[in-house]
Amino acid sequence: MNSFRALLFSSALLVFLVLAAAVQPAMAQEAHARQEHHQAIPAGKTCSDCHKMTYAQWKDSPHGASGVECTVCHGEITAQSVAAPPALSVCDTCHGEQVAQLKSDPFMKGKTCVNCHSPHTFLGHPKAAPAGK
Repeated sequence: MNSFRALLFSSALLVFLVLAAAVQPAMAQEAHARQEHHQAIPAGKTCSDCHKMTYAQWKDSPHGASGVECTVCHGEITAQSVAAPPALSVCDTCHGEQVAQLKSDPFMKGKTCVNCHSPHTFLGHPKAAPAGK
């Protein structure tokens, strides 16, 4: 009876892990931006008129402090669709070294910047001490 339960548990765990591995890349930031429909933005309005909380978070982030506007990552505000989330190539424009490191790390396979970092509230990593120090 115990061996049957162990086999049943192992089988269920294996199915769960296979499904989790299959779904994880779909949750990652895509190589090409997924476009979402966006209502037309009336003249004189900006992203912050509707997205107040996201705008406040962005404004206090390093992206906001550096003046990286919404359109840099999400596309022009006159468009009927926006990139949500932006493609990894958008991050590569300014963060080429970090994107190259991410792509070369086997542990990070299938993961991208937004798996760990929200671009609207991102706080940088503290610099690690060199090995042996």
